[in-house]
Amino acid sequence: MRVHKARRSAAAALYLLFLALTALLFGAALLFRQEAKARGDVETVSDWRMDGERIRLPETLSCPSPRTPLTLDAQICPEPGDYLYLKAVYTPVKLYADGQLIFEYGQDGDFPAFLLDPPTKTALIPLPKAGNEVTLTLEYLSPSQRSTAALHPLLLGSPAQIVARLFSEMGFSLFFSVFLLALGLIMALVSLIFLRFGSPGTAFFWLGLFSFCTGAWSFGECNLTGLFLENAPLLYLMAFLGLFTFAIPLLRFVLVVLRPHAGRFLEALCALMALCVCGAAALQLFGVVSLSKSMYLFHILTPACLCILTGTALRESIRFENRMARRLLLPMAVLALFALLEVANYYLFRLNVQKSFFFQVGILIFVTMVSIRCGYFMAETLALLEENHRLEKELSLLERHARMQEEHYRRITETALQEKQQRHDFRHHIAALRGLLEKGETHAASAYLDALAAPSTGESLPSVCQNETVNAVALHYLNMAVKSGIADCSIRLEIPEDTGGVPAHALCIVIGNLLENAVTACAGADAPFIRMRGRLADGILTIVMDNRYVNINRTPEGGFLSGKPGGGIGLLSVRSIAEKYGGGCRFEAADTVFSSSVYLRLF
Repeated sequence: MRVHKARRSAAAALYLLFLALTALLFGAALLFRQEAKARGDVETVSDWRMDGERIRLPETLSCPSPRTPLTLDAQICPEPGDYLYLKAVYTPVKLYADGQLIFEYGQDGDFPAFLLDPPTKTALIPLPKAGNEVTLTLEYLSPSQRSTAALHPLLLGSPAQIVARLFSEMGFSLFFSVFLLALGLIMALVSLIFLRFGSPGTAFFWLGLFSFCTGAWSFGECNLTGLFLENAPLLYLMAFLGLFTFAIPLLRFVLVVLRPHAGRFLEALCALMALCVCGAAALQLFGVVSLSKSMYLFHILTPACLCILTGTALRESIRFENRMARRLLLPMAVLALFALLEVANYYLFRLNVQKSFFFQVGILIFVTMVSIRCGYFMAETLALLEENHRLEKELSLLERHARMQEEHYRRITETALQEKQQRHDFRHHIAALRGLLEKGETHAASAYLDALAAPSTGESLPSVCQNETVNAVALHYLNMAVKSGIADCSIRLEIPEDTGGVPAHALCIVIGNLLENAVTACAGADAPFIRMRGRLADGILTIVMDNRYVNINRTPEGGFLSGKPGGGIGLLSVRSIAEKYGGGCRFEAADTVFSSSVYLRLF
């Protein structure tokens, strides 16, 4: 029942996920169609002069010393209602129009002191007036954490035109980041449904955290978000901490889903990544090294982690035939490849594409493929949970049956002890009667006999082992066999009074079930027999038994079905107890002879 409810909850969560992602995708598509018309209406202010020499932006200038002044001038012809779009990357900046200060950023107090350099800032700046020609002056101070200053061109146009232009260039990154953030939150909610079932919930949690971290990185890095969220330090921290940490939940996800043989190595790698993230955050907090400078270390560590995960999936799928590793191999390889492409483009190729474009494409492919494979993982896990639930029910039934048998054997033992006491008392009665008769006191002897009320005179059955409890159970079924007409019945067991790590009642269940099944199987057979032997050697008790049978029923898997009305679980009880105490059992049937062998470790 619980598994079916979980399936319904999972289906509802997946429908919710599908609807949310579909809405985001359609929203992105609609906005892209609307933005294409405004592309040519925005002027790019890229021609500037610096120290009398012409310079064309974007440009990266070498600055040997921190806070080197950089002054640029340009001429523009704005129209009424025009704005300027400015992007400053880790540089304090002031913007003048015809000598009038219209914007400044990165001065003391504009950002937390521990950031060392002002975080990347994008802004829409209104022009104070429109005229035939306006002289723009940009005054930059180079970063303290980098030896270069990245200068970007300005955009001139109406706010709607500028935003439309930016959407046409960066809309994919913005919607991609929102998509990943939403996906991470939805997966976190889905994980709450499955957390009680163990690995499925944990896997969804780590995958959702990975998605959220990559979404935070992409959201903080997208320049478009700076126009809507006036908090450059927050975006700075989202971008770098998201980039630094997303490999950690991915490592955890692989550990949960694959359970690789190299798990300790991946655990150590995960701890190393966490230590590096903590170190980078501490260095930034204490104003020693900025996150933008620590980024170069993670440009090595993160792709290396992705390559190691790909190698782990390949090893697990080939050497250990891990099915989940085969399913994750292609997504991990795609993610690692696009991460390497992104790093190569950052340092070598420098293609004119949106920042992090390659890696964002790789993440999109990875998330799509892994989501599909996680669906298979979830279905298989639910099926396994349902099977475990069924086995738990069977085990509960076996335990209840074992308790009933234990109580039954306890009563048998008590009865046997009572009979033993009665036989002991009977001998004393005989001795007393003999003494009376020898003295000629016949009347007293007659009265004594009347008082005894005809006690039992049955002979005692032979002992089959030293353990009184097991002996009582074995003798009970030996007597049952004799009464059933099985003349050829012998039992010899080497079971001491001290049974070590196996309780005596457990041995009673094993022997009682074997003998009871044997007596039932012999009914109606020609020349019925039961022969049971038990030998103790090196702390291992081995019990073997052969008996005749008339008819036997087999399962499709080769097991044996009980012939009792309503079925029976005797052999299941025997197998359960044998395995519980470090042993095993085997049952065979051939030529009307059923053979049983059971072994348990007593010491």
